[in-house]
Amino acid sequence: MQGAQTEEMHTKAFEKKFMLEGLSGKCLIIGFSGGADSTSLVHFLASNQEKMGCQLLAVHLNHRLRGDESDRDEQSAKAFCTGLDVPFISRRVDIGAIAEQSHQSEEVCGRQERYRLFVEQAVIARQKGMEPVIVTAHTLSDNLETAFLHLLRGCALDGLCGIPDSRMVEDVPLIRPMLRISREEVEGYCAFYRLPFATDSTNFSDRYTRNFLRLQVIPQLKKLNPSFEAAYLRMRDSLQQDRDYLNFLRDQLLSEASAGCNTGWKVSVLSGAPKPVKSRAAAEILRISGVQVDAVAIESLTAVIDGKSSGYTAGKVCLTVRGGILSADDTSRFVVGAVLLPQDGTGTVIIPFEEWDNNEKLIARWEQKIRLAVLSADDYRENRKVYKNLLYFAVDYDTIMDNAQLRARGPGDSIRLSGRGGQKTLKKLFQQAHLSRRERELRLVLAQGSNVIWVEGFGTDEASVPGPETEKVLAAFRDEAAATERMKSEYEPQDDR
Repeated sequence: MQGAQTEEMHTKAFEKKFMLEGLSGKCLIIGFSGGADSTSLVHFLASNQEKMGCQLLAVHLNHRLRGDESDRDEQSAKAFCTGLDVPFISRRVDIGAIAEQSHQSEEVCGRQERYRLFVEQAVIARQKGMEPVIVTAHTLSDNLETAFLHLLRGCALDGLCGIPDSRMVEDVPLIRPMLRISREEVEGYCAFYRLPFATDSTNFSDRYTRNFLRLQVIPQLKKLNPSFEAAYLRMRDSLQQDRDYLNFLRDQLLSEASAGCNTGWKVSVLSGAPKPVKSRAAAEILRISGVQVDAVAIESLTAVIDGKSSGYTAGKVCLTVRGGILSADDTSRFVVGAVLLPQDGTGTVIIPFEEWDNNEKLIARWEQKIRLAVLSADDYRENRKVYKNLLYFAVDYDTIMDNAQLRARGPGDSIRLSGRGGQKTLKKLFQQAHLSRRERELRLVLAQGSNVIWVEGFGTDEASVPGPETEKVLAAFRDEAAATERMKSEYEPQDDR
């Protein structure tokens, strides 16, 4: 009887700590390995699906690293989802071969392939008119292990906060609703509902650093404090508050430093900031400039800001101070071909992109395909919820005259976005959004001469937003296949899991 009470206690703890924010009404792309963590996640979401009003899809990657065992796990995962009436898809990928060819670890390659599969399924969901969210089963125990890994490498405040609750993968939200739930509570949940789950035999190998922490280090710490994970959670909550406030001060500092600058930041403003805020500003400037952020890069750029160094160069980017302004010079230049829209507003347009180095050597060439259609206002209004998830942009067709074109940003371009405080230059919008130089140069603009109608990622000018008087809507849809191919070549993981 006492055992049953313990199981029920675990179950209630699980349900109380499970974070539902951001999941209701969405299409949930669930990472499902078949282990205890993801099994409890799939079961919990399936049990609450009707209440949440969401769609479910369990996604499994068979990494082929454990032979027949990997195949058995795949079949067990499929059978479990079939029993819950949860749609299931899987893919078999030889991670060992990919790791050998790419000279990366199997763990890194496996993570890349998993997230690639998640994004591909999110693209398909959008094509069906759904709003996708990637959901993974990372737990408090995973978070603690990740914080230790960061600590071993030498981390700052952000590293001690461990795995973020959410982030973006490409343009798809990823949410981790189980980060306040321990592995012990997960196993209690599985026991209470008698859920079968697979155990990866490699989890017992100490040759992986994470496994060594899980099997050897953390159990010893729990002997000193059985509530060690809960103690870490309290610390993490406190550190996150400190981090968020420092980031707020960082954003204020960068905004003040960039005010009145065509490009770059005033070093007189940056150098006078307290060191913790200045370091965060330096890290954000590095990220915006397309430079990999690490302790050495932050320290080097801070020396430039304080006048102790003449500049900092990383890869193709050189950060220097001229006339009191810190700016980043990228030896690459980007060319975006301007393309006129078809006269009748329908068809497919192809936007060419090129990247050249400072020796005028072509580095890369790619293209973006955009499908255009003219919709009746009634059709657009009746199906607005569906179109919202599919549209690249929607514009009042009657406001589009001849010679409208898709192009890159031009000098002096500005737009009046509804609810955004009047006319703003694209330069200001991009600065406020902390876009990197590459992102700024590759963002598309729909314009007629100097009149900007729409800006990629920001929206439509308020004069061209479809309204009650609109009769026709010009709609643009991404060619998702092309977008996925570009994602495959450019995707980089952002965390350890």
